[in-house]
Parts: sequence; C-alpha cells; structure tokens
Amino acid sequence: MPREVVIVGGARTPFAVWRRGRTGDGKRGGALAKDHPFDLGADACRAALVKTGVSPESVDFLVFGNVYQIGPNACYGGRYVSLRAGLAPELPSLTVNMACGTGLSALISASREIVAGGVDTVLSVGADTASLIDKSIFIPSFHDQACGREIGETVQTLAAREGIDRAAMDAWSLESHRRARAARDFQREEIVGDGIDDAVLEDPGPEAFANAKVAHEGAVTSRNTHAIVDGASALVLSATRLDGALGLLLASATVGIEPDRMGVASVAAIKKLLTEAARSVEEIDLFEINETFAAQLLLDIRELNIPKEKVNVNGGGIAFGHPFAATGGKLVLGLLLELGRRGLKTGVASICVGGGLGVAVLVERL
Repeated sequence: MPREVVIVGGARTPFAVWRRGRTGDGKRGGALAKDHPFDLGADACRAALVKTGVSPESVDFLVFGNVYQIGPNACYGGRYVSLRAGLAPELPSLTVNMACGTGLSALISASREIVAGGVDTVLSVGADTASLIDKSIFIPSFHDQACGREIGETVQTLAAREGIDRAAMDAWSLESHRRARAARDFQREEIVGDGIDDAVLEDPGPEAFANAKVAHEGAVTSRNTHAIVDGASALVLSATRLDGALGLLLASATVGIEPDRMGVASVAAIKKLLTEAARSVEEIDLFEINETFAAQLLLDIRELNIPKEKVNVNGGGIAFGHPFAATGGKLVLGLLLELGRRGLKTGVASICVGGGLGVAVLVERL
C-alpha cells in the first residue's frame, strides 16, 4: 500500500505589495521589500512548525520553491532557508522552480519524498520577493518566447474568442476584493504576526476598475490582473495523521498545452487530476484557482462548468496578490482551513503557468 501524505498544517507571511506598487489604501507598497526570499521562507517555516506543534528535530527533508532566484547564492536556496529557519545542518533540501506553479510543484515534490518511503516529515516552502528583482529581468519575464507574445495578451485573445468582455473581468475582480475583505479574520489563521494582505482594496467601487490602465489595447488591465506582492508560505507534511492535521494530499497532476493557450492550462490540469482520481467537478466542494488574470479565471470556470460560489470563496490573487512561489502553499492551506470551517470534505487547488504549463492537486479534509 502506498503511504499517505498528510498535510499537518502550515503558515505564511502577509502578502505585501511590492515596492513599486500601491497598497489597498493608496499608500506606497514595500512592507517586505528588503526581506530576501530565504529569510521570508525561513519565517514561514518556523511559524508552520509552531502552529502544527511539529518539532524542528523531527523534520527529515525540506523542499524550497523560488521563481526569481536573486543573487549569487540563489542556487543554494533550500539549504539556506533550512539553516536560517534553525533546522539541523544534517537536514537535506531541494530547490525547485516551475514559475507560477512552483508552490504546488514544491508540495508535489515534498509528497514524493514521503511516498518513496525514505522520510516521514517534510517541509514544503515557497517564497519570492518581487521588490528585489532587477527590472531588466522581471519585466521581460512576462513575454513568452515560446509563442512570441505577452502572457496577458494570450489570455486576452482567448477571452475575446469566448465572449468574455472587460465588464465581466472587472466584475469578477471587484468580487475578489470583496471576498478577500470579508475573509480577513480567517486569513489571520494563516498569517505570521499581525500583518495583513495589503493589496486588498479597502472600499473599491466599479470606478476603481473602470479607470484602470488597459494593457495590449484590449480588456486586460492592471486591476483585473493579479497584484504583485512579496511573501512566503510553508506546509508541514507527514506520513502520519498527527493530532490536529488538516488533510490528505490525494492526487496531483501536471500538464503542458500550447503556450499561447496558457490561460486554460489549469483546465487541462484539473481535468487530468479528476480523471485519474475518478472524481467529477460536481464531487469537489471547493476550488482554489490562482487568479493570474480575471479573464483566465472566468475561462476556467466556464470550461469546467464550476459554480462561481465554489471558486476562491475568500478572494484570489487579484485581491491578495500572487507572490509566485508562495502562492501554491497559500492556496492549499487556505483551502483546507475553509473546508474545515464549512464542514466540507474535498478541494482542488490549481495554477496556470506561462509557457503553457498547468498544475493541480486534490486534497481531502480530515
């Protein structure tokens, strides 16, 4: 019999608007701008262990996800996160990168260490500090060389083809902020310290979206795209159902599709996941699908025929932001906590990735 992968629990930093942006109350961003991803990841690790009651000495392995690897020591990411978190020098680690899907990919990699039978307790960590990325690297990364187009432009083309207009994108974006504000007390169960996700708009009206700058001469704007934020998340995985454990990782799927259709890569990943797990969309209680763009999220909902009230019930990346490698851990942690609050059982988390990749996981609440 294969070993179970138990998600004991986790923690994350607040998701803070990067230094070039404005927070939800209009103030300059950058609350975490000076914090290196290694330090943010270590903060999330320590908090996850405290929250779960798992001792640092019992951790057997660490997987660290980091997209924008900063500085000459970036190749040692997992190792330095482990050491800065105060874990034993003997602890082995792995660093992974799957662009926007890195957080979920780190979780999958961590789970495989347990399934293989060599370890019992693993930390899955993800962190990125957009504020520290050189502009000459960061801006070009949104141009997809595989199809020769900007990522937002590819999504916009798909949305126009399916009749999803700017009004629909802006309406979903407004709803994402509304849900995120309403869930602020819930977010405190996840977050280290007293901070909040400061990208969430305090009191937006439709005009906050109607006046946003248009990208690519179309319907995608700065307001119906994810906020750029800094942050980290960490999950504790175990081969044992420890007291207070949140859930099980039941299955995962990673796919590739045509690069200029990257916005619906989540659809392909979720379809593969559910097929292999012998589940239907109707059997899934809640979905957390990263809001890279409102257009992409609406395409996913339409193609999978998911009721909107089941998707991103506490807001999504348009509101609280998308800190790249940290997003996957946040989606899974928030999903399991919300399933518990509602007395529900099964959930799916998924992320689409530039270049035409998609990743999804199926979890069950204990």
